[in-house]
Amino acid sequence: MSSKSRYYLEQCIPELDDLVEKKLFTKNEVSAIMKKRTNFEHRLNSRGSSVNDYLKYVTYESNVDNLRLKRVKRILQANKSNSISDWSMQKRIMFIYQRGCNKFPKDLKFWAMYLHYLKSRGNQTSYKKIHNVYNELIKLHPSNIDVWISCAKYEYEVHANFKSCRTVFQNGLRFNADQPKLWYEYVKFELNFITKLINRRKVMGLINEREQELDMLKEQEEKNADDENDAESDGDEEASGYLKRGPSTGDSMKDKLNELPEADMNMLGDKDTNPALHGDIALTIFDIAIETLGKYYINKHMGYYAVSDMKLDKELRKDTVKYLFEKSLEYVALFEKFDDLDRVYLINHIIQFWKNDMHDMSLPNELPELYVKNLIMDITLNIRFIDVESLDIDQLQLSVKKYFAYKNKLKDTVLTEIQSSYTSYLRENYLCHLDKDDSRYGILDQIIKKL
Repeated sequence: MSSKSRYYLEQCIPELDDLVEKKLFTKNEVSAIMKKRTNFEHRLNSRGSSVNDYLKYVTYESNVDNLRLKRVKRILQANKSNSISDWSMQKRIMFIYQRGCNKFPKDLKFWAMYLHYLKSRGNQTSYKKIHNVYNELIKLHPSNIDVWISCAKYEYEVHANFKSCRTVFQNGLRFNADQPKLWYEYVKFELNFITKLINRRKVMGLINEREQELDMLKEQEEKNADDENDAESDGDEEASGYLKRGPSTGDSMKDKLNELPEADMNMLGDKDTNPALHGDIALTIFDIAIETLGKYYINKHMGYYAVSDMKLDKELRKDTVKYLFEKSLEYVALFEKFDDLDRVYLINHIIQFWKNDMHDMSLPNELPELYVKNLIMDITLNIRFIDVESLDIDQLQLSVKKYFAYKNKLKDTVLTEIQSSYTSYLRENYLCHLDKDDSRYGILDQIIKKL
C-alpha cells in the first residue's frame, strides 16, 4: 500500500467509529466499506487510473451516504446529533472530484459534474468554494466561452451578484473578443438585469428617485449585515461566503423581492431621466461587439492582404458586412423576447446602425438584399408587436406613410423587393387572419392594393 493511500484511508477512521457508535452501521459493514475504499484508493493512485475510476468512487460514496441518511431518519429520528459522520462523506466526495480534476484537467465533463455536485448541495456548499473551482477552471481553459458563460450565469442567477457577473463577462471578452456567443450572452444578461430591475420597482411601487435611493441604501446595509453574520457563524474559512437563500416569509411580495437583483445606485431615476433603463447599456455593448467582430473577421480571412500594402478585397468586405448583419438579426430576435422593455426602441437602434456605411460598403448600392431587410424592419417597426386583435388602423397608416416616404427615394430594383416584402408581411400577419366582415379587412385590402 502506498503512503498516500494509507494516509487517505487513515482519515476515515474517526468517521467510521462515529457510524458504529451511532449504530447506523455494524462493524462488519464498516469493514466492507473500508475494504472497498482501499481498492478504490489503490486504483486511483496507480498509473493506469482513469476518469471512470473516479466516477465509480464518487458513485459508491454517494450510495453509502444515501444509505446513511435513510438510517439516520429511521434509527435516530428525533435523537439527531451533529458529529463527524454528518459531513465527512460529502467532504470526501468533493475531495475525490478535486483529485480527479487535478489529474485530468482537460476533461471538461468531469469538471462540469464536480460543479453540478457542488451546486446541488445548496447552502451546504459555500459560494467561495464554487467560486474557487470556477477560477481554477477558467485559468486552465480561458478560451472556452462556455466556461465563462456558466460562471457568469452562476454569479447572477444563483448568487444574484450582477456586478460580479458583469466582471466575468468583461474578463472573458478580454480573452475571447472574437466569440459572438459571448457578446450575445453579455447583452442578454444586461437586458435581463434591466427587466428585473423594472419589475422590482413595480413590485415595490417606488414613486420617486429619493424613495429609490433610500430603499437601495437600506438593502445594501441589510446585505452587509448578513455577510458579517455569515462570516462570524462559521469558523471554516470557506464558510464565510455561503449562499444564503432566505426561506419563504409567507408574504408573496417579499418572496418576490428576494428573487430580484441587487439594487444599483447608478440605476436611479426613470426612463425619461436615465437612458440605462431603456437598455442603452446593452445597445452600447452591441455597438462594440459589431465593431470588434468585424475586425476579427477581417483579420481571420484577410490572407495575403495581411502582409501587403493592397486594399482589402471588396468581396472580403462584402462577406464581413453580411456576417455582421446576420449577427445583428440575432440581436433583433433577442430584443423581441423582452416584452417588459421598449422593444421598438431597442430594434430601432439596430435599424439606424445599419443605415450607415460599414467597412466602406454602401448597403443600397452594393448589398441591396441587406438594405431591403433593414428597410422592411424600419417600415414595419411600429406594428411589429401589434397582433390581429389589437390592430390599430392609425398605426398601420403610419407604417404605410413610412413606406411611401421610402418609395420616392428608392431605385426600381430595390423598390420591387420592398413592395413584395411589405405586401407579403401585411397579408401573412394581418389580412389572412381577419374576417372579411371585419371593417379593418376592407381597409387593409385597399391599402395593400395601393402599394
